[in-house]
Amino acid sequence: MKLQAVSNRKLYLQIADQIRDQIEGGAVEAGRQLPSERELAQNLGVSRPTVREALIALEVAGLVEVRVGVGAFVRRRDDASAALPELGASPLEIMTMRRLLEPEAAALASQQISPEGTARLAETLRRMRAETAAGQWSFDSDRMLHMTLADACGNAVLRDTLDRLWTFRSDEIDTRFHQHLVEGGLVREHILGDHEAIVAAIVSGNAEGARTAMRRHLDFVGAAMLDAWE
Repeated sequence: MKLQAVSNRKLYLQIADQIRDQIEGGAVEAGRQLPSERELAQNLGVSRPTVREALIALEVAGLVEVRVGVGAFVRRRDDASAALPELGASPLEIMTMRRLLEPEAAALASQQISPEGTARLAETLRRMRAETAAGQWSFDSDRMLHMTLADACGNAVLRDTLDRLWTFRSDEIDTRFHQHLVEGGLVREHILGDHEAIVAAIVSGNAEGARTAMRRHLDFVGAAMLDAWE
């Protein structure tokens, strides 16, 4: 029997490998735009979100520049080869898990958050408002708000699982993914409004309201992650 080795690399990294090989082989010159996300997805037989994750992996490796609303352009490099970042989870996998777990964490937190936790939420919201007004977005503020709810949910296993997801989110591909996501001012303002609605439900002890507000927030972010850039 002649069998081929099975790759356990994430699909988006396998796609990034192929595009990198094409770039390094000279199929696309530095400064030129890659085929559109839609065209790459059709040619490779994969989804557009998978192509998007691959393009961000290539961006992190310094091979392409992603311009939101325009496309991906090959960058000029002096070194011979670029190493792709290796991750245990993709941004879309992380979002799927957050949508399953965080609404329930918010509902639980609404019933038992401490005065210290409530004060931390208020301070985090003040910081988020200032960042949004300045046209900025902060991973640290985002994590602080969500992990304050995880700390208050009263379930150590759920809290530790969410902490692990946020550790994944600190990886460079996921961070870059979200940076592109919030480049639009309307998206930043929508996310701030979502966070304010979540906190309002939490501090009022409204479990169903907290669950719904968190679900709506994550649904919005998940949909924005899947919107076309081009």
